[in-house]
Amino acid sequence: MTCGQRMRSEFRLKSFGLTYNDLHVFTRTPWLSNQNQLPFLLYRLAVCLYHVVIYVGLRGALGGFQPLNLIYLTDWAYISLTLHTALNALLCLADYFNSRSQRGATSDESSDDVMDTGPTISPTTTGSNAAAQESIGQDSSQPLPIPWFYKLSWVLYNVAFSEGIHITILFWALIGGDSSDVSILMHAINSVTIVIDVMVSGFPCRLLHFVYPLTFGAVYILFTVVYWAAGGRGEDNLPFIYPYLDYGGNPVLAVIVAVLSVVVAMPLCHCVVFALALARESLVRLLQWRPPGDSQNVNVTGSVDTGLENHANSTCRSGTLTSIECTAL
Repeated sequence: MTCGQRMRSEFRLKSFGLTYNDLHVFTRTPWLSNQNQLPFLLYRLAVCLYHVVIYVGLRGALGGFQPLNLIYLTDWAYISLTLHTALNALLCLADYFNSRSQRGATSDESSDDVMDTGPTISPTTTGSNAAAQESIGQDSSQPLPIPWFYKLSWVLYNVAFSEGIHITILFWALIGGDSSDVSILMHAINSVTIVIDVMVSGFPCRLLHFVYPLTFGAVYILFTVVYWAAGGRGEDNLPFIYPYLDYGGNPVLAVIVAVLSVVVAMPLCHCVVFALALARESLVRLLQWRPPGDSQNVNVTGSVDTGLENHANSTCRSGTLTSIECTAL
């Protein structure tokens, strides 16, 4: 599929949905063969452990978990990221051991067949068999419904990755940021892990899936409005969660920031994730591409020449040809 075809496929109504024709893209990396996914599984487990330790450790180091922590967008985003990595690590673990058991069962069946019937030669596919296989191939290329836990992982992927980049931009651009360990880990390193994960994993990313992080952002903005209207207090007992979302003191600025964050910033951050996924797909195709079969033709020709030469030599040795003819060969 060319880049133009890939982009045209993004702007179809079904691209809003959560269907795909291969579950393995959610649990395997395209950089390794299907038989060598152990390094990716270890990577998944390490990333999951990292995010759990970072979030639990930081909140524990800051005096334990408090309900006030849950009013901040940073915590919403990091919890989503941690849930995604944990759920996907479980899916990768299940897929890895399931594939190993299937390969073992297939190997045992193949051994039994060889012992019972000996070597067999597969017949050439012709006529109705070819048509049937073509039909099966066409059906397998159609998007298929996927289990709900794969859908949940996919939604969390879109939400956590887009929102994580959004958090990084907002924190360092609007708040000014700081050089504390907490800020660096939760507002900078989080995006680094997101970029690495997009490039390493095989997770598909659809452009129209921006609706999921956009919905997440809208829900958070609605929460901040309800929290403010109910008299909720932020850090240092201030009447707002973030200074730029002060609905009582500066409602115009709060509305502008809220609308731009949800309608503009969130889709743009999702476009960043989509561009990274597109770059990964292009790199995988580039590295897997091989030039036309020139080398195969050379090998085939060489094999034929070698066969003819061996046949001629054996003929000479058998005395069928004269000495002059053998010298010419």
